[in-house]
Amino acid sequence: MSLLHTLLTPPLKAILARMSKRRLPMTDGELHLEGLQAPVEVIRDRWGVPHIYAQSEHDLFFAQGYVHAQDRLFQMEIARRLALGRLSEIFGEMALDTDRMARRFGFPRLARQEWESAPDDLQGMLLAYADGVNAFIHAMGDTKEVGFSLLRLTPEDWHPEHTLAIVRVMIWELSHGWQGELVRAELAETVGAEHAADWEIHYPARNPLTLPEGIEFNRLDPDGSLHHARGPFLARGQGSNTWAVAASRSATGGAVLANDMHLKVGVPGVWYENHLVAGDALEVSGVSIAGVPLVLVGHNARLGWGMTLAYVDAEDLFVERFDPQDPTRYLFRGEWRTAEVVEEPIVVKGRSEPVVEKVVITHHGPVISPVVSYGPALRAEADFVERLTVASMALQPGEMVRGWWLLNKAANWDDFVEALRWIEAPQLCTSYADVEGNIGCWVTGKLPVRARGDGSVPVPGWTGEYEWVGEVPFEEMPHTLNPQRGYLVNTNNKVVGDDYPHFLGNIWMNGYRARRLEQMLTAKDKLTLDDHAAMQVDVTSLPGQEFVEALADFQSDDPDAALALRLLRAWDFQLTPDTVGGTVYEVARYTLVRNLLLAVVDEALANRIMGEGYHPLTLYASEFYGHDVVALLRFLRAPDNWWVQQAGGREAWLTRGLKAAVTWLRENLGAQPEGWRWGKLHRLPLEHLLGTQPPLDKIFNLPALEIGGDTDTPFQTAILPQTPYATLNFVPSHRQIFDFTDWDNARMVILPGQSGRLASPHYADMVPLWYEGRYHPMLWSREEVKAHAEGTLLLRPGEAHAGAAH
Repeated sequence: MSLLHTLLTPPLKAILARMSKRRLPMTDGELHLEGLQAPVEVIRDRWGVPHIYAQSEHDLFFAQGYVHAQDRLFQMEIARRLALGRLSEIFGEMALDTDRMARRFGFPRLARQEWESAPDDLQGMLLAYADGVNAFIHAMGDTKEVGFSLLRLTPEDWHPEHTLAIVRVMIWELSHGWQGELVRAELAETVGAEHAADWEIHYPARNPLTLPEGIEFNRLDPDGSLHHARGPFLARGQGSNTWAVAASRSATGGAVLANDMHLKVGVPGVWYENHLVAGDALEVSGVSIAGVPLVLVGHNARLGWGMTLAYVDAEDLFVERFDPQDPTRYLFRGEWRTAEVVEEPIVVKGRSEPVVEKVVITHHGPVISPVVSYGPALRAEADFVERLTVASMALQPGEMVRGWWLLNKAANWDDFVEALRWIEAPQLCTSYADVEGNIGCWVTGKLPVRARGDGSVPVPGWTGEYEWVGEVPFEEMPHTLNPQRGYLVNTNNKVVGDDYPHFLGNIWMNGYRARRLEQMLTAKDKLTLDDHAAMQVDVTSLPGQEFVEALADFQSDDPDAALALRLLRAWDFQLTPDTVGGTVYEVARYTLVRNLLLAVVDEALANRIMGEGYHPLTLYASEFYGHDVVALLRFLRAPDNWWVQQAGGREAWLTRGLKAAVTWLRENLGAQPEGWRWGKLHRLPLEHLLGTQPPLDKIFNLPALEIGGDTDTPFQTAILPQTPYATLNFVPSHRQIFDFTDWDNARMVILPGQSGRLASPHYADMVPLWYEGRYHPMLWSREEVKAHAEGTLLLRPGEAHAGAAH
């Protein structure tokens, strides 16, 4: 039985049949739209990807807005309400804390500020996009998505501020630094600094740096609302892979660039593919976010780029001292300052009066306590009351959209670099390749220079000793062009060595994905596109191999522990869905770490040390995520370590942990080891926002997928400490491979499909491609686009009318 057939079995198939009676938006024919200056042709290929041919950038962005709204308007509606702090208007109390978060961090205020200060060209681009969205809203008639009907909601007009607010949330989601500070502080408070240091983030020496040579820095001079927030409204991104190979190492004869961005996936997905053409002014193809114009990651005729999170520390927590008699005054350098107070009225469905969120903002940033729990007690004295504020580059205004606009139009390395200069947040490692065979990368995003401290723990805000006193100059951020080895790779791993003159933080991912990719990159003199495709779905577990090697000297008389050892030693270190030894590794690894921690700390802190986020709206991971396996491998080789001794010593700790793993597997997967398949535990849910509760889950959600991999494999399918085996965290939300000798040979896949409309054939049609490690071609030439055309929509200037499929 094919995966596609599985996806379309009842009740989904029956629901789809009924929903197909609703008319889908017109994708083949002719429409007249007010606001266009000239005709625009939209050719959708058989994967639902629109190829938009306009004569000007104004009409291109107008048409992109229209097309986004055709396929994803309900997703856009939820995204803008999240960003504006207006979900409670439709979801009631369950969304109130989410809205309080948006108002407290100031997403709508930042968007308004950026819009009002934007220069004319940027305003014009954003207005054109908004006009395109509104052209669809005003004329959609009975093509309105079912989500609007279920919620009895009529979408309001789109405004450029809505786009900027969505961008601001995206930036905040992808920024890092402050949660790790809380973990360190709470652990040190609990066990003391010496023992806390055993769980500190240590980058394994065997794992590679992104720029081990060729880096160009040689010339430099050396209340409770957020705590209880829930709901499927927001998920912080945590990782990605990207690599580039020079022509000298490529079987194609040209450079190759690959990228897969790791985010939490749902229905519809994060990404929307589009090919954008504006006469001679612009041609670019890649993925966008519905609600935002341009292409965020992709290629134009001359170059292509990919992105990963750089995992540099651009956030700090400050402990402020407020006047107990006047909560608007805070102490700084011996004097009282007046904080900014913003009253944010939040309309809540079911309440007669708005809830007023009072946002207090110091010069460091917004107050986030007591809404974010903090292990070490914040003091309340007669003279002061302590509260936490967060300073973040993600909460500073800028013109990041301009950066992506310039990136879409860049023709060479210099243009690429100039575009990145505008992307001040989030902090990214952006890979580069071009048709001339050049490859490179640049770490971009503003990074603070601290007067004192390293941003690893919350610091006193009242003394003035730990202020941000500047930013690392853009030219001095890590970068390289044409490294001598002929390739570069980043998987959120450590970018540079300790000789780099600026402090970037200590929050890198552990680097095992980078080491495995480097093994494959150097295994052959010339790599084919199929080699790159195999790398993107590789499930080799290097830490699993080290784990088994560390147990080479260990034997146990306990029959269950001995069984675990036999299965581990027979394992080939491939985390396929059918592996049994890999399942034992995952359960044993988790159990051994938990037993170490719970011998000393409580469960909540144990989860945080293993990477659970302090901020439940992010729901997922802090900067400590993925480093527990590195600590475990150290503990396995250090029998005298204090933590090991607290767990009863090495032999008792290992025997108890392996025995408990086998017991758990028998209870949950059956008595016979043959049934302990990793895929049974490691399932990827594909859930719609409206599918969180029955019976709508049976209608909107897709069947969960049994998948391989884990946090440390190139095919990253991350797990969470509080739900350790299901894939509720981040996975490759897209995969792309660019062949710079033939753009029609570029490959792409997103999850689950282009459309957010239940009745659309493109609601989930890319799931089989994604699951089976396949792709569709990123059609570029007009000849190939027309050869694979599914429908052609001609948009003409004129009076608008509803357009539906016939």
